[in-house]
Amino acid sequence: MSQSLLRLLGRQRKQVVGLMSGTSGDGLDCALVDVVGHGPSLQVLAVKAVTFPYSPAERSFVHSLFSKIDSASLCQASFRLGERFAQGVFDLCRTCNLPPSALDLIGSHGQTVWHMPPSACGPGDTPSTLQIGEPAVLAARTGVITVGDFRVADVALGGEGAPLVPYCDHLLFRWPGHTRALQNIGGIANVTVLSDDIERVVAFDNGPGNMLIDAVAQVVSQGTHNMDLNGELSARGRVLESVLAELLDDAYLRAKPPKSTGRERYGQSFANALLARHARHNTVDLLATVVAFTAHAIADSLRPFFPDELVVSGGGAHNHTLMAHVERLLAPVPVRKLDAMGIDVDNKEAVAFALLAVQTIHGEAANLPSVTGARGPAVLGKICQPPPIWPG
Repeated sequence: MSQSLLRLLGRQRKQVVGLMSGTSGDGLDCALVDVVGHGPSLQVLAVKAVTFPYSPAERSFVHSLFSKIDSASLCQASFRLGERFAQGVFDLCRTCNLPPSALDLIGSHGQTVWHMPPSACGPGDTPSTLQIGEPAVLAARTGVITVGDFRVADVALGGEGAPLVPYCDHLLFRWPGHTRALQNIGGIANVTVLSDDIERVVAFDNGPGNMLIDAVAQVVSQGTHNMDLNGELSARGRVLESVLAELLDDAYLRAKPPKSTGRERYGQSFANALLARHARHNTVDLLATVVAFTAHAIADSLRPFFPDELVVSGGGAHNHTLMAHVERLLAPVPVRKLDAMGIDVDNKEAVAFALLAVQTIHGEAANLPSVTGARGPAVLGKICQPPPIWPG
C-alpha cells in the first residue's frame, strides 16, 4: 500500500470530489463534499456542487457512444472522457476557490455506455455493465487518488449493478419512524424507499425518466430543444389516453425488484418506434403523453410502499408539468424537492459517488444485496493512484 493511501486512510476528515455524467449525457455534475468518518458513522459536513453543461459538440460525442461503435473508438473515448472529467475537477476547484492539491479523493461514476444486468439478459447473454472515463487519467492529471468503475463488483456477484445510491440515501436521509421515498428523475427514473433498517431498504429503476421525454421534445421543437425545458413544451399538449395505456402495458414496469434498466430499453429506438406507430398524432400531444407516462410509472411503483413523503431530485424535478402529474397521482402524499434538505436536486448522485469512494478506500461494502440482488456484500470501485512523482 502506498504512503499516500496510508496517509489518506489515517485522515478522519476528507475533501472529496464526486463526479456524475448521467444517461441524459447533457453535462458533468460535480460535488465537493466535506466528509468525516467512514462506514455507518460517515457524516457530511458541507457540500458545494455545480453542473458543467456539455457543449453541443461534447453532447453529440457522448450521445454517439450510445450506439454501437468500434473498439478503437470506444478505447479512445474512455481516455478522452477521463481528460474531460479531470477538467471538470479543475473547474470545480476554481469555482470553490480551492487548489486541487487540497483534495483528498475523487469518486467518478464515469459514463455508462452499456448496461445489461441479469434482469435484462436473454439466453446466451452475459450480465455486464460498462462505464467509461478512465479513472487512471483522472488520477494522473489531478494528482489525486481516484476511485472509479463502481458497478462491476456488484454485477460480478450476480447483482444488477444498480441502483448504488441507496446506501448513501440511507446514511443521509432516513427518517426514523417514517417511510421516505427518494425519487431521482434523470435519464432513467430510480427510487429508494427508506425505513429505519438498512436491511429493509428497497430501491430500483422505475421507468424511463427524462430519456423518452428528451427524445420526443427534440422532434416537437424540430431540433431546437434537447429537453422539455421546465415542462413548457408538454404543457401545450393533451395526454392521449389510449397511447398512455399502451405505454403503461410494459413488462419492465410489471417486473418485481430487484431490477434496473437503461437506454438499451427506453432510448432512441424506443422513441423512434413510438413516433412511427403514432405518426397520425400531433407530436406535442405525444410529448404530453410521454411526460404523463413517466409520472404514472413513478406513482404506480410507489403506491405499494405507502410512503409518508416523496423527495424528488434530478433534472425531472425542474419539469413543472411532470411534477404536477406526480403530485396529483400521489396525493395526499407530500411531494417536495431535495434542495429543501440541503443538497441541490441536480447533484445528489455526484455527492453519492464521493461518499462511495470514501467507503471504497476503507474497504467498506457499499452495495445493498437486498436492493441489487447480488449474492453478497461488495466493496465497490477500483482505486487509481497518481504517479509517485506527479508532474503537477
